[in-house]
Amino acid sequence: MANEIQIDYTSRDFAALKVDLVNLISARTDKAWDASDPSDLGSVLVEAFAYMGDIMSYYLDRVANETSVETAVKRETLLNFAALYGYKPSGPTPATVSVLFKNTSDAPIDIPKGTQVMAPLTYGPYTEIYFETTQSATQLAAGASITLTAKEGKTVNTDRPDLIDPLNNKPLPSSLGSSTGEPSQEITISDFGLVDDSLIVYVGQGAAFAGWSYVDTLSEYGPTALVFTTAQNEDGSLTVIFGDGVNGAVPPTGQLISATYKTSLGTSGNVISSAITEVTFIPGNIDPESISYLDVTNDAAAIGGADADTTDQLRTKIKSAISARRRAVTLEDYEFLANQTPQIGRAKAISSIYSSVTLYIQTQNDGTNTPGIAGGSPTSTWTALQSNVQEYLSDKIPVGTTLTIVEPTYVPVYVSMNVTVGAAFKQNTVKLDIAKAFLNSGGLFSYESNIFGRTIALSSVISKAAGINGVESITLTKLNTDNGSGVATITLAANQIPYLLPAALIITPTGGLL
Repeated sequence: MANEIQIDYTSRDFAALKVDLVNLISARTDKAWDASDPSDLGSVLVEAFAYMGDIMSYYLDRVANETSVETAVKRETLLNFAALYGYKPSGPTPATVSVLFKNTSDAPIDIPKGTQVMAPLTYGPYTEIYFETTQSATQLAAGASITLTAKEGKTVNTDRPDLIDPLNNKPLPSSLGSSTGEPSQEITISDFGLVDDSLIVYVGQGAAFAGWSYVDTLSEYGPTALVFTTAQNEDGSLTVIFGDGVNGAVPPTGQLISATYKTSLGTSGNVISSAITEVTFIPGNIDPESISYLDVTNDAAAIGGADADTTDQLRTKIKSAISARRRAVTLEDYEFLANQTPQIGRAKAISSIYSSVTLYIQTQNDGTNTPGIAGGSPTSTWTALQSNVQEYLSDKIPVGTTLTIVEPTYVPVYVSMNVTVGAAFKQNTVKLDIAKAFLNSGGLFSYESNIFGRTIALSSVISKAAGINGVESITLTKLNTDNGSGVATITLAANQIPYLLPAALIITPTGGLL
């Protein structure tokens, strides 16, 4: 057929589609057409259709990408995959801190569990961080001091005097709405950063007031079971889901639905020493003046706070859920199953005989160089994670198999290099850019990159630094784990994770601008 046009299906962006349309018009009219005149109506129409084609191509690509765990980029899609394969995404991990209380009154004071203290901040995205004690003290003598452990987080309504029960001086549950009587009712909690396992839901008022229990899945419960489950939303909020009368009971029509819970700010809760300065709430029917008679501080920084699952972590843990299928056969199965536990970062299983498996686990990124380890010893966050992983795996490992869960061994890395800087670039700017490429999130030695048993090749270090704008040449003078003079590829054992401190990265520039 005359003037037959071959469609180029690889043309998917505005520029390529416009060229194809112009060529098509020229072929159909048998004469060249100049589409460069912006006042030409034909040019306007061509660009409109090219733009429309570009947008359609974008959405077609997105639809294709969102059908796979590996290529999905929207958090909403990954959360839907998580629900499909039975993985419950981790919420934030609260930081832990030791709080020093001093009684400045002339009478003994009780400090009950749940006493709330606050750190006003002048740095970071938040102006204040709250902590609540996990221990209590009875009759702290006048002038005496005591140190109690506290967890970062804030119980809902503790900052609402109108919602504090005057009889017991405790916050009332937060109202979530009323039951519609419809099956599978969903109610979204507007607060963000709910702490895992802190949510308690109540249905009814007065004599009908009763607590309903959280479960991972409603499908395992009958029509009268007072249970609910939850789903995490794309924006970080949480949705409470009730039963449908077949799996889980339906709350009676018109009944008030309320809840108590704690919220956490994750990594931001790792406040510096002496940041905590104020007691903000003491639960229980005690003298309200006690707040003004308690001086507080924290001699050491808070540790262990970590953010909720990132998109990359969601992707990894969903694939683990698909692979493991709730049974441990291979060593990879142990790792996959461990990844289903809230607040875990990564896991590595090793074994020399089938009946004894050692599982090394790391906590979520808490902003430190050695997550889960402080002062050479496991933190309370890691210890709690160890217990949770042990419990989760208890009914999934073969009978007769011994499972030992151990903390990782962190290995320091030392890097030194001489860098020749281009004539038009400042030395300090190039140094800073190299440091960012090595230490910042996504960098060569970031939390994401520092995996168990990592091999750190000379070529990877050199190419990372050489790829920085303004670097003309680089000579590596140190790459080792003992701070000696050696320069060699680093190969770590299966239980080891590397880390690079800023002080251990020495960059010596020459040339360029000072």
